[in-house]
Amino acid sequence: MVKILVFEYEIKDKEGRIIGSSKFEGPMKVKLGTGEIWKGLEEKLKDLSTGDETEFQIYVPYEKNKIKKIKRKLLPFEELKEGEQVFIETFAGKYPALVRKIEGDWVELDLNPPFAGEELFYKIKVLYAEELS
Repeated sequence: MVKILVFEYEIKDKEGRIIGSSKFEGPMKVKLGTGEIWKGLEEKLKDLSTGDETEFQIYVPYEKNKIKKIKRKLLPFEELKEGEQVFIETFAGKYPALVRKIEGDWVELDLNPPFAGEELFYKIKVLYAEELS
């Protein structure tokens, strides 16, 4: 089952710094059940309904299997720099990737979500929720 959620949010790191907020970026819209967001976050959001407000902390997993070496010519970017964040388009949508290394014709990408390996603190207010059949 697919569920659409539109929500206001604030995300803080362990030092209490705001690292994301709908006040600056606008409400977030996600389709649960499609792989659009990582499983741990989807699990926290799946039972929310319109009007719900919640706060939670969650560890963003870092997965070594999300480090990929790709032939440079397969990437649609004219220039790449180590340490740069790019967006890779797949059949499932756009995903952030960190350029870890460039070695000759190969590029090593880290496809883990931003802040992987860290504990994040979320505050959520659901503006709209709808289950699609």
